[in-house]
Amino acid sequence: MDYIMPISEVRGRLSELVKKVSKMKKHLIITRNGRPEAVMLSPEELETLEVKADKKLLQSILRAEEDIKEGNIYSHQDVFGDV
Repeated sequence: MDYIMPISEVRGRLSELVKKVSKMKKHLIITRNGRPEAVMLSPEELETLEVKADKKLLQSILRAEEDIKEGNIYSHQDVFGDV
């Protein structure tokens, strides 16, 4: 469940809320005059959202995972030799 708080309350509890969002993997929806204005989320969640939004990157990751499962992997030495 996400947390919803007015910006006036967030100001006074920012340090505590940052820890809570990071630790519990919850979103904090920050409101102004009763309307959503911003969302606070952990860096990991942001990265996940960015990857999901980038279709090419997501497909590349899925292909790479499939290659690993099938054993289609190369060492650094195989790829770059003595460069």
